[in-house]
Amino acid sequence: MNKNFYSDFNKLNIDYFEKVKNSLQDPLGFNISKDVKWIRLSEKWNSSKFPVVMGGTGQPILFLHGFDSSFLEFRRIYPFLKKKFQLIIPDLLGFGFTPRIASNQYNPSKIISNLQDIINTLNLKNKLMIVGASMGGSVAINLAKEIPDLIDKIILLSPAGLFGESKIIPFPLNQIGATFLGLPQVRKSLCRQAFAYPEKSVGFMEEQIASIHLGCPGWRNSLASFAKSGGFAGTYKFMNNISIKTICGENDRILGKNEINKIKQIDQLNFIGLKNCGHLPHVDLPSLSGKIIYDYFF
Repeated sequence: MNKNFYSDFNKLNIDYFEKVKNSLQDPLGFNISKDVKWIRLSEKWNSSKFPVVMGGTGQPILFLHGFDSSFLEFRRIYPFLKKKFQLIIPDLLGFGFTPRIASNQYNPSKIISNLQDIINTLNLKNKLMIVGASMGGSVAINLAKEIPDLIDKIILLSPAGLFGESKIIPFPLNQIGATFLGLPQVRKSLCRQAFAYPEKSVGFMEEQIASIHLGCPGWRNSLASFAKSGGFAGTYKFMNNISIKTICGENDRILGKNEINKIKQIDQLNFIGLKNCGHLPHVDLPSLSGKIIYDYFF
């Protein structure tokens, strides 16, 4: 494949984002989308451009979203924290609005390598603070293992993948699973499951945010490739000596009580439980979550 092919494919990705950005019904989603910068990485990534939200000034905080999500999940805490810090919110490789042609494999090591190249390209030399949500929590811990001298503190929001072993999903089950996750009713069900009280918290805007990236070229194949890799698991053993605070909702039906009890038992995780909160503290309780992040990092 030549450079023109990669360039044309990446342009399709950017064009798709620009099109759907203007269709976002959630004003906060639209506002955070306006701060997306397209960062060109090296030939290692086919010189592709990657979406990174950048806003605010001050000490940098790197935000890492969860599985099959995008930067949009941070829309509700973005306006407050943008006034206090420099916020950097990339879409993880193979997820969100990233160019799928940039890699033939989507796995934990590629995701970490891609993040390191984004950090280097943006010339982030100050001590970084990280907020990792759901799978993004495991990404944060793995990233800190690779560049410990650059990381100051980490906040984990309902972290997934801390325990257990990787579960490889072979072909064709990985493709079948990815197709299943793309079904509209499945997306709606998963979106509702993430909230403490979906009947009053979930409407068209939330469902649109949760699914809008599915139209990106290559979405299903990248998700299937990640599933085949086994994903992130057992990452708690890489925590080392980094300062960590963990926030979980007491109504988290995705992690479940057993997983949350395991988190509570690890002193280094500094567990905080939030009442009336589901799997997404930064979406369910953005004001409280934002204040906890501010107090811990400021």
